[in-house]
Formats: sequence, C-alpha cells, structure tokens
Amino acid sequence: MYSSYYGMCCNPFLKDESIKYIYSSSDYNECINRFNYLKELRGIGLFVGESGVGKTYVVRSFINSLNKDLYKVIYISASKDMTVFDFLKIISDKLDLSVGGCYKMDLYDNIQKEIKRLFTKDKVQPVIIIDDAHLLSREVLLSMKVLYDYEMDSKDYITLILVGQTELRDEVKKLIHISLKQRIIVNYMFKGLSREEVKEYIQTRLKLANVNNEIFTKEAVNALYSSSKSSPRRLNALVINSLMLGCQNEAKMIDEEIIMNALKEMEI
Repeated sequence: MYSSYYGMCCNPFLKDESIKYIYSSSDYNECINRFNYLKELRGIGLFVGESGVGKTYVVRSFINSLNKDLYKVIYISASKDMTVFDFLKIISDKLDLSVGGCYKMDLYDNIQKEIKRLFTKDKVQPVIIIDDAHLLSREVLLSMKVLYDYEMDSKDYITLILVGQTELRDEVKKLIHISLKQRIIVNYMFKGLSREEVKEYIQTRLKLANVNNEIFTKEAVNALYSSSKSSPRRLNALVINSLMLGCQNEAKMIDEEIIMNALKEMEI
C-alpha cells in the first residue's frame, strides 16, 4: 500500500531486494577486497562486527562471485550446541565424505586427505566460511586446526574465513588459541554505515524503485542515521515502518517525527 502511495514500483528496502541490488558501502568494499586477498594467499581471516551491520550480506556476495569450477565453498552457520563431532561431520558432508562408523580421528584424517586431494589433484581450492563463529565453543575452535595444519605447517590448501560478533575476537585473543591467532593474516572490524552512506543508501534504493523525488527530509535522514546505529538491517526496518506510518497519515514527506514514531513501534 505505501509503495504505491509514494510512487514506488517495488520495495527496495526488503531483504530480497537488498541482496539483489548491492550497495557498495565502505565495509562492503573493504571486506570484498580482503576476501579476495585471502583467496589468493590461501590464508585465514577474522571478520567481526555487531549484529545487523551486513556481515552475512557481504559473505553471500563473495560466495556468488566465486567460480564454482575453481573453488569449493563450504559455508557453515555455527550454533551454540555444535559439538566437535557435529562440526567435523558438517565439513565431511559438504566434502561428500562418508561419516558412518567413523571416529573423531578418522574424520580429521579423511577431511585433511580430501582437502589436499581437491587442491593438488582437482585443482579446486576449498574456501571455508564459518558464519556466526562467535557461537562456537572453545573446543570447536581448537578442533579447527584440522583445516590449516598440513605437512608440519609447510602447506596452505584452503582459505578460512571466520565471521562473527565482536566477542569472537576476544576469544581468539586468548592464549589457548595462539596457534589459530598466529595464522590470521586479516583482522577486520565492521564499522557500519556512516551518516553520508545512510543518505546515499536511501537515495540509491529509492531510485531502484523509480522514485526520483525526495521522500525523506534532511532531518528525517539524520534521525535514521542516529536511530539505526549504523546497522543496514535496522535501517531497512526503520525505513519500511516510516513509510507505513507516513502512508497512514497521508504525509507527502517523511519527517523526523514519523521516524521517531516508527522507532517507538520497533522498540521492545
């Protein structure tokens, strides 16, 4: 209803549309460049940021850019209850390895052999991405050694990307993870959208919906920036709620008051 009221041919602030039409924020560009750097060096990268800043969004875009004939992507969404065996089983499944009757050490051995075979024989580079890695237990993080410890640490066969919230970095800093920490060659912290990026993001999204006139006042854009806390996810939700309220009140322009009322409806 609000889309037609404001002359929008679609809603470019929905998740599906945001993924389809990428907005190249500073975080996005910085991360894509670092992902590609890791891909070339076959290194380990740590990427952290608060919830909703666009971490998974960038990961999806990077995965979509990889040539499936040259790269074997193993994407894992971590969970709190994931055990070491669960972790190894997921990797084994994604490598099409049989797990039935295998003990933990068998899984370690089979995974290492298959990763080496893919790289040396098939000329396919494994790229392993662990999302929500801050949820992983200490034991699972320690077991990750199976992915990067080859031939007395003389060979690198994979790219390993760890993505999570800021507590992941705090955990990796601990002495018990020194083996992993020493191998991390990229360590990036998401900053979120700047004030100027929030303004530019809204403008580019509206243009995708064939809207060339201003819908949000300058004060409204400033309120969106401060209220969204630099989070693209939160910004999209605020914009959608503001458009709904604006339509209900028959407002031709979305002002600061509408933004604040939309924010109140979102607060729990």
